[in-house]
Order: sequence, then structure tokens, then C-alpha cells
Amino acid sequence: MILIANCAFGQKKVTIDQNIVKYEIKDEFNRFDNIANELKKYKSFDIEISENSNIKILNQYSTGFTGHTICFEIDNNLNIINSDYEYWTDVAEIGTKYKILDIDFKLNQNPFQGTNGLRGQYEMKIKKVNENGEILKQITFKGKFKSFKGIDKSSSDYLWALEQNKVFYGITNENGVYLRPDKMPSLKSDHKVLTEKIKKIKGYKPNKIRAFVIINENGKIEKEPFRFFGDFRKLNKETQIQVKELLIEFTDWYPACVNEKEVKSQIPIVIGIE
Repeated sequence: MILIANCAFGQKKVTIDQNIVKYEIKDEFNRFDNIANELKKYKSFDIEISENSNIKILNQYSTGFTGHTICFEIDNNLNIINSDYEYWTDVAEIGTKYKILDIDFKLNQNPFQGTNGLRGQYEMKIKKVNENGEILKQITFKGKFKSFKGIDKSSSDYLWALEQNKVFYGITNENGVYLRPDKMPSLKSDHKVLTEKIKKIKGYKPNKIRAFVIINENGKIEKEPFRFFGDFRKLNKETQIQVKELLIEFTDWYPACVNEKEVKSQIPIVIGIE
């Protein structure tokens, strides 16, 4: 169900502030930018020129179950002509509406003079009302956006936003490990040498090794994070360390791929040693 708030502000103006807080920091502001989610081709920030030459700035976000879209329309005098807040969820809320009470909206530059490097920051006060107009709650939504149009894609600013988006949209975790690669890693080397080495370790050993491991872009198991599971987890630490070192040294893998590029991924492995 889509819940919409709309408010026309007349002559309320956008503030130009070149010293807006840097985009590339983690804070209480929701982030929107035009670096596409590489799997979904989804941009959370866009700029449109309307028929009357006003500029529309669009911020949007979706989890698949909930989402919101924020739109500002401004004229060449930087008046806010119109603003919309849309919230949607897969759970219907009949008769519920959101109404915008106030907006504090800042840009780092005049968008009518150029949009490359455009940054913005806003704080919206919104009330949620039922079909009788009764206030259910009042919320504050904080957002910030940045246009990366024309920026050097090897720059630290671009790479920061790209990596943050991968984590935000569930493409990777905080360590850069891809959670759902196009192609999963597979064992490349012959495991016979590995199993013979393991058999020579003194003491009891289960007939299968089970572990969660990280396979890096070069097809090697990373030392950390590394976790045994199943019966092998019950063995003493010294035996676990020896087996871990053997797994790293004597296995080679075809790494996972995303868009035909080798990436880091995590998988469970099961290797028989009998």
C-alpha cells in the first residue's frame, strides 16, 4: 500500500550552503546517490527537468517489502514549488496518510548552474494521520544525497559510496564478501594430497571436514574468518589449527564471480578424508 504526503510551500526557499556536512560519512541522514546498485541497476537519486524548466530532485529506497520516495520540485529562484513523501508497505493501512509539516532543505550549489557534484541535505517533519484526520504519530525524516555524475570512478569518494551501497543493499558484508555472487566458487585442486596430509596428523579425526571459509579473488582460503562446524568443531585446538593450515596451503579454488569478475565469497566446504 502506498501512503503519500504532499505539501506545497509557496515561497519557501532552498538554502545554499557550500559547507554542507560531507556525504562520505556515516550519520543519522539516509543516503541517496546515483551510483547504481550493480545487481539491481537501481539508483536512489535522480534529477529531472520538468516541462516548465523547474528541477525535480528524486530520492528513493526499497527493501522489497517497504520503501519510500521523496521528491522536491524547485524553480530557478530556488523556491520549493512542491514536495512529496511516499511510504509504502506490503501491509495495507486503509485511510492512513502522511502530511509534510516543514522542510529544512540545503544544497551545496545552485543546480540551475550545474549538477555535477551536487550535494543536498534535508530534514522533514511529517505527521501520520488516520482517515478522520487524527494524528497517529509525528516523525522526522533526514536525508542527504549526492550526484556522482562526471566524477572519477577511481576517486576515494566514489569508491566509498560504491562499497557502502553494496553493504546497504545486501550485496556484500562489511568485509567486502559477496553474499549472492552470480557464480559460486568451486574446488580447482586435487584434494588427495590434502587428505593424505590430514591422515598423518596424530589423534582422532572425523571422516569429513566441515568448515565455513572465505575464498578470495585469487582462489585461496583466507585465514579469517574461518569456522569449523559439525564433529570437527569438537576436536582440540591444536588439531584444528593444523587442519586449517593444510586447507589453506593445499587447496586452490575457482573464485566466485559477479559480472564475470572474480570476487571474495563465503561458502561451507565438506571434504572427506577417508
